[in-house]
Amino acid sequence: MLRLRPLLPAAAALSLSCNGGIFGGFDDDGTAGDLPPGWYTDGATESDSYDSNNNSNDSYDSYDSGDSADTNDTSIDPTGADDDPEAGCPCAPGTELIYVLSDTGTIWSFDPEDLYFNRIADISCGPFYDTFSMGVSRKARAWVQYQTGDVYTVDLNDPNDPIECLDPGFEHGHPKFPNFGMAFVANSLIDPCDKLYAHTAIGPDVIGPMSGALGVIDPYTIQISEVAPLDYGWGELTGTATGRLFAYEGVTPPLLNEYDKESGELLDTFPLPELTSDSAFAFAWWGGDFYLFHDPNSFGSYSDVWHLDYDESDGPGQTLTKIVSPAPIRIVGAGVSTCVPAGPM
Repeated sequence: MLRLRPLLPAAAALSLSCNGGIFGGFDDDGTAGDLPPGWYTDGATESDSYDSNNNSNDSYDSYDSGDSADTNDTSIDPTGADDDPEAGCPCAPGTELIYVLSDTGTIWSFDPEDLYFNRIADISCGPFYDTFSMGVSRKARAWVQYQTGDVYTVDLNDPNDPIECLDPGFEHGHPKFPNFGMAFVANSLIDPCDKLYAHTAIGPDVIGPMSGALGVIDPYTIQISEVAPLDYGWGELTGTATGRLFAYEGVTPPLLNEYDKESGELLDTFPLPELTSDSAFAFAWWGGDFYLFHDPNSFGSYSDVWHLDYDESDGPGQTLTKIVSPAPIRIVGAGVSTCVPAGPM
C-alpha cells in the first residue's frame, strides 16, 4: 500500500496515469483497447462504475498534534469511524474484492478468482495527486493517504467519476507515522467490528531495534496511537476477519511477518526473496492467501501481481507465483475490507 516518491517532476509522474499510460488504457470511444492479460473493463467507459461479481475499548497512549480532532467537524460519520457496532458492523456492497490504488490517484478493483482488474474511478482530493497508501473498510470506504501525510476517504459505491474526497479529521504529524501503511483488522473471530492499524513508513533503510512502530487509529477521535515498537521503519499491512494482522516489511529480502495486533509480538515470518520493497509495493489477504503487488523496475510504470498460497490449499508448500504481468497501473495501495473470505475459496 505504499511507495517511495520517484525523482520525477509532477508532469512526468502524472504521465504514468492509466488513462494515458504505457498501454493507452481506453480507446477514443471510451471502450477498452488492446489490453494486456489480466486487464478487464467489461466494456465499461471511464465513467462507469465497477461490477464486483459478473469496538473494542482498548486504550493506548495517543499522540496529540496540538489540536485534538473535533469529530463534530468531520465530513464522515462522527463516531465509530467506519463501524456500526450497534448494528453488528454489517458489510456494505462493494466490499468483496481487493481494491488497488495507482500512484496518480485512480482506484481499480482486482478479483482474485478470475484475476481481472476493473477500473472504478479517479479520486479528487483537491490539489493532491501523489498517493501513498490505502485501506478499505466494511462500509466500502477507501481511506487514502498522500505523501503529505493527509488522509481522506472516498466511497467505493459512489457512481461519480472522479469520486469526491471527504476529510475524516485525521491530524497528521506523528513523528513515528509521518506516512504509514494501513489496514482494517477485525477485533476477533466473533467480533467483526474492526480498527484501522498503521505501520511506520519512514524509509526502506530504516531497520533496527525500535526503529518503527505499529499504530492504531482511534475510531472516535481519529487520532493515531503507538501500540508497540517494531524493528522495521518501512512496511505495509493487511488484516483479516479473524483478527490477524500481517506486515510486508524490510528489504533484501522483504519479509511477510504476522504480528499480534494488541502487543506487537512477532508471531511468524516468511521471506520474500523474489520481491523488493524499495519502490511501489502493496499486498492484501483474500481467501486464506496473499496477493502482492510489486513494481519490478524501481519507479517503473506498472506493477506485477504475485500470489502466495499461504494456506497451501492449491498444492503442497507455500508457493509464491507471479500471476499477472503487467497490471494496468503502478500500484501503491491495496485494501481489503474484513468482509472478504478469511479461509480458502
